[in-house]
Amino acid sequence: MKILVGYASGYGATQAYAEFITEALQQAGHEVEALDARKAKQLDDYDHVIIGGSIRAGNWLGHATKLTRRVIASGKPYDLFVVCLSALSDEGRAMLDEKFFPKLREKIPGVQLDDVGIFPGMKNFEQYRFLVKGIMQNIARKNDSPTEGEQDFKDFDIARGWVGKLKF
Repeated sequence: MKILVGYASGYGATQAYAEFITEALQQAGHEVEALDARKAKQLDDYDHVIIGGSIRAGNWLGHATKLTRRVIASGKPYDLFVVCLSALSDEGRAMLDEKFFPKLREKIPGVQLDDVGIFPGMKNFEQYRFLVKGIMQNIARKNDSPTEGEQDFKDFDIARGWVGKLKF
């Protein structure tokens, strides 16, 4: 099976998961290509598409949304994953169910969200642009967490378990 893993990554965590998923599926015998969602223009050659995107300010990155719309319009089977710091807690995951997924359903009519992969990301205050850095530092202060440097919460065991449940 030929699979595309299209991703929209703000600061690298989603890309890291996309590359991990690609390698795991290749080891399982599939032909897999990972591409930035902005470069994933041609869908005809793929049997299945996996789309991943970071969540920023409660929204999925736009190029993940656009790719998902194109995949749905093409009729190709697909799976989705999201990367966000909310995945670190039960409360955060509940917030995704209550606020993020309904908003995504509005933005992408007909999207299937039954078995979405939800993976924790990372903070890297040195990479953030001024406005994003300020917002992230305010959130960190409210949670009594560090406001500088890099904090990596990626969990490839969660991603491995999700990949193992995919049905092609």
